[in-house]
Amino acid sequence: MRIDLPAFRFLIRGRFWLRLWDEINRDNCWGMAAQLSYYFLLAFFPFLLFLSALIGFMPIRQDLVENFIMEFGAFMPDRSFDMVHQISTNLLQSKAQGALTFGILTALWFASLSLNGMISLLNLAYQAEEHRSYFLTRSLAIMVTVIVSVFLVASGVLLFFGDWVSQVLVNSPFTLLAYSFVRWITIFVLLNVGIQIVYYALPAKRFPWRLISPGGVVATTGWIIGSMLFRYWVNHFGNFQQLWGSLGALIALMIWFYICSFCLLLGGEIDSEIFKMRREIHDPNA
Repeated sequence: MRIDLPAFRFLIRGRFWLRLWDEINRDNCWGMAAQLSYYFLLAFFPFLLFLSALIGFMPIRQDLVENFIMEFGAFMPDRSFDMVHQISTNLLQSKAQGALTFGILTALWFASLSLNGMISLLNLAYQAEEHRSYFLTRSLAIMVTVIVSVFLVASGVLLFFGDWVSQVLVNSPFTLLAYSFVRWITIFVLLNVGIQIVYYALPAKRFPWRLISPGGVVATTGWIIGSMLFRYWVNHFGNFQQLWGSLGALIALMIWFYICSFCLLLGGEIDSEIFKMRREIHDPNA
């Protein structure tokens, strides 16, 4: 396991970006992102249910899922977040009352829908022919969902534990600034590793493991920046409520999922294109 620093040199080459643009259009990433965003919508709330059940087996704060949902407010448009918060709160309360109809295994099955959809999309990006059985690919999607969930829980623990530490360090501005910087870098790395697991485990063609790759960094950074810019635009300029009425919050949520999906696909395309260019120049790091 290592950080693939030599791969980042491809990002400063104009020829790389021209090839990447052609590959994005050839693989129809625009339409694939729409397909993936639909999977995300179907899997989002079952994933929260599974995350809640997973946290129930860990010696950590039981309200972590609720706080985790609240953090989405920094990235989602306000109306979309209000809708997500209301639905997820009702689901989690029904779980606490023993009225959950899905069950942990059913919730996990639906939560893995988005990653199951990623398999064919990444195979197309890496030009890999699928030779595995449906049972194997579905099991792989479920396993990766569990692993990524653990990384998300770890990020959430750091986030909320850091809020408590920041209150203790409030009398030392320099220490507080240094700690906040280290904490957010750690959270960024954890989220990036979760994306790296998706890129490594799901395609039918196996590639060398990289702790940090250009595609993972671009996907993570693009998701954060794209989400915040979209949130600002919707909250200040978007007229979703006037155009679609009560469906405005759902439309904005779907667009947000589309942005996240495209960033995830873009990262995969970047890593696959770097791999191809390395093979062409006989780079031993490929």
